[in-house]
Amino acid sequence: MRDAIQLLTRLVAAQTRRQEVGIGHADRSVSARVCGFINLDPLVFTGADPNEDPQVFIDRMQRMLRVMKATVTESVELASYRLQDVAVNWYESWELSRGEDAPPAVWQEFTKAFFCHYLPLELRRARVDRFLTLRQGNMSVREYSLQFDSLARYAPTIVSKMEDRVHRFMIGLEPHLLNDCTSVSLQPDMDISHIQAYAQGVEERKQKQRADREHDRA
Repeated sequence: MRDAIQLLTRLVAAQTRRQEVGIGHADRSVSARVCGFINLDPLVFTGADPNEDPQVFIDRMQRMLRVMKATVTESVELASYRLQDVAVNWYESWELSRGEDAPPAVWQEFTKAFFCHYLPLELRRARVDRFLTLRQGNMSVREYSLQFDSLARYAPTIVSKMEDRVHRFMIGLEPHLLNDCTSVSLQPDMDISHIQAYAQGVEERKQKQRADREHDRA
């Protein structure tokens, strides 16, 4: 509760600096945003858990902040509220490094600093390379789809268009599935979730057919 009050105080102060409005109006407006944000129970990032993914934290936070229509400065304050453990130390040090007279940080500035510290360029490039070389191999379509979606977030410019995303998924499929899925993937309204579901359905049908043949031979 104390942290929430501190967050509300910072947001009210930032809003009143930006706008010539009464304190009471700013307090009511920002208080509603803080309550809405906390009720959504957004993801926490500690910076200490090896299973945490910095990209997932930023992606989910950004979607939530967009829905809330938070400003670029509010977004930083709200996101920083969900930093814990050593991530708080990093954030406080970063804030100090900006200088006492620096204006409130904006979202793009925050995410750039966050990624530089927790997801440096060489690591991001390595994940892009993994995405570009990803193939289904011995994975099931479901496993391949999960890997594809997880790595695609690191290559947004490569799969910015839906047809590019579908094409990239298709070229990683095993040949026996690719032949059955190609014509469907070329439909104008095809998206990644539908082609993944279709490929999984094809795989399951082929597995059932193979099991039936083996049963008949037994």
